[in-house]
Amino acid sequence: MSQLNSHQRGLLMTIFGVLVLTPDALMLRLIEADLWTTLFWRSLFMTASLFAINAWIEQRNPLYALRDLFKDGLFCALLFTGSNICFVISITHTMVANTLVILAAMPFMAAIMAIVLMRQILPLRTWLTILLAIAGIVMVFWGRIGSGGFFGDVMAVLVALFMASALVAINHNPRINSLAAIGLGSFLAGAFAFFMGAELTTPSGTDFAILALNGGLILPVAMGLITYGPKLISAAEVSLIMLLETVLGPLWVWYVLSEQPPMQTLIGGSLVLGAIMVNAWLGFRSDR
Repeated sequence: MSQLNSHQRGLLMTIFGVLVLTPDALMLRLIEADLWTTLFWRSLFMTASLFAINAWIEQRNPLYALRDLFKDGLFCALLFTGSNICFVISITHTMVANTLVILAAMPFMAAIMAIVLMRQILPLRTWLTILLAIAGIVMVFWGRIGSGGFFGDVMAVLVALFMASALVAINHNPRINSLAAIGLGSFLAGAFAFFMGAELTTPSGTDFAILALNGGLILPVAMGLITYGPKLISAAEVSLIMLLETVLGPLWVWYVLSEQPPMQTLIGGSLVLGAIMVNAWLGFRSDR
């Protein structure tokens, strides 16, 4: 890893982070508690884990990281909060396929914001990969995209906008402590879920174990790596790689719950996967 330059390290860290994130959809399927209760406990475990990891890395009291965040990065934390909350609202007010297809626009949003706000120039291969990835996502969910609810669709647009904005903010200011920002964002999302009626004693022992594994290990490691990516590579590339979770996540469900996806899902997913990996490989080689 020490022989790689910063862009190559950013690509590898982001890809590894997204791969760690892929079982998230399966774990959410295995939890029997309602969405607000799930969001509360998942956010609580994630908050504790992220600040513990940050304290171990920086070798200091996590309250200092929180203090620094209020000076440099509070807006980023609020964006992560909004993204978490709007995602839960979206999937409860519209079809899941609608939400995921709308989220495929996140790389395009990040690219536009990077060009307008940071005057970045993205290579042509990145723009082509974004278009191919969006086409692949639409193919994956074609036939499952329904009328849904307008409010839920708007919430999905906000999820993409908030997440793209957070990645661009980190890309613009690498000094932002991304671990602390996600930790505070998770805490605020958990507080919102509590006031929305989360039942603290509802989850069973199995649910608690899954929530602890998901919120305490998988999400902190995955999001820690993913949000460190914009400090090394463009926000558009990070959000593009994040689409891998959309196409690889259902494979865990297929493997564990035997829910075989239709052929169009496999074809569209292969298109997304191939486009993203070819773009990453070209970027990796061009950095040598």
